[in-house]
Amino acid sequence: MNQKQLSCFLEVYRCRNVQAAADKLYLTHQGLSRIIRTLEEELGHPLFVRSNRGVEPTDFATTLVPHVQRLLDDYATIQGLDSLTSQKKAVVTVYALDHLLGYLGADFVTAFHAEHPDITLSVLDTTDVTALESLSDGRSDFALVNGPIDNTRFSAEPLFWARYCLRMRRDHPLAQKKPLLVEDFAGQKLIGKGRAYHCFRSSIDRYLLENGIQVDVPVETSDEELIAELVERGLAIAATYDFSALSHCGRNTVIRYLDDPSMGHHIYLAEKQHTLPTKAGRVFKQFLLAWCAEHLETS
Repeated sequence: MNQKQLSCFLEVYRCRNVQAAADKLYLTHQGLSRIIRTLEEELGHPLFVRSNRGVEPTDFATTLVPHVQRLLDDYATIQGLDSLTSQKKAVVTVYALDHLLGYLGADFVTAFHAEHPDITLSVLDTTDVTALESLSDGRSDFALVNGPIDNTRFSAEPLFWARYCLRMRRDHPLAQKKPLLVEDFAGQKLIGKGRAYHCFRSSIDRYLLENGIQVDVPVETSDEELIAELVERGLAIAATYDFSALSHCGRNTVIRYLDDPSMGHHIYLAEKQHTLPTKAGRVFKQFLLAWCAEHLETS
């Protein structure tokens, strides 16, 4: 089987119609049907059966889909590496907790590029869980994530301390209260990243639910514009890290901290254990650690 066959299979699966898929792929109906038949012969299983509305995938085809998608993603990655190699640039791939690169700022990006113009940083904002998974399966060189770090799988260097904070409208009653305690949030509408982020879920459990403090969570989302609007309109309080909150405040929004400064996590540069970084990776790591030591509070 080859990339073209897999792409054709996936398009027919999505369209549930050979002609519609053929139109999208700029193929004839007969040509696409022939490709699917050849793939079925190679796999030894039928992939589709005819129906009144077009074609329906077999159970085998449905099981095959995620594996095909991963293979096509790998093809795309390899092609991307080839195109970047033709530019004679090294690439450092980093999966980072949302908004971390924005927190480091444009000065960080431009300074790194000025010093190392032969290296391209490829940074993906994602969840802490996905960032670490990317290290395990080799999709990234580094992960920028919150602790604690599983040191049986990863090695990590601390970059800075991220403290939990709350964003709320400045006329909210809790905005006027000092000190602010976790008990004050009982019954409040609290929004944040959500359970896809281990840091959010573990913190809600540890500081609130395990202490019997019930909160109303109307939505979990990583959409900072939506979170900012809900807070600005006084419809909810947002729980987040301070590095994210600083750049997502409306003019009627204030940031408030709990009375305990230990509520937070170190942010780490993580690598997969027993894996040697590339030369470009070593350069990036050295630059990032030096930058954070000079520009950020590390504890």
